[in-house]
Amino acid sequence: MCTMKIVSASKGDIKRVSNLWLIFVQDPDGSDLNIIPSEENRKRWINFVESLIESNSGELDFAIEDGEPVGYILYSWRVTPLKIKKKVGTIYDLFVLREYRGRGIGSSLMKGAIDNLKNHNVEVVRINVLSRNTNAIHLYEKFGFRDFLKTMHLYLD
Repeated sequence: MCTMKIVSASKGDIKRVSNLWLIFVQDPDGSDLNIIPSEENRKRWINFVESLIESNSGELDFAIEDGEPVGYILYSWRVTPLKIKKKVGTIYDLFVLREYRGRGIGSSLMKGAIDNLKNHNVEVVRINVLSRNTNAIHLYEKFGFRDFLKTMHLYLD
């Protein structure tokens, strides 16, 4: 019997979860495939996550099933030096291994993150998603996310 649980990552967990990040940046369904999946970039991602956790401005939560990480969400409630009307949180990544999708893991990760962002007095949550990633868009809309900003690309190749 599989039992899934959501865990807040400690510094010692980040490297383990970074294996999922490497899979995420190579997933054409969720990534724009622009990040080079290298050991150097993995270290940079680890350093970024560590800085969020150490500064108490973000969190990495991950789902474990049968003792192995199968999905994660990375988010922050960073404070800006600018005066703003509403405190903004950012979800950087939400990823679940393909073979574990459709089991509610993404929803559980998202619910936990939103609850934690509320606890940090965040009033607006931002997330970027590829236009073609209809499954993720459906999940985000289920939580109340709506279109707000359009990002456009011009490739100069």
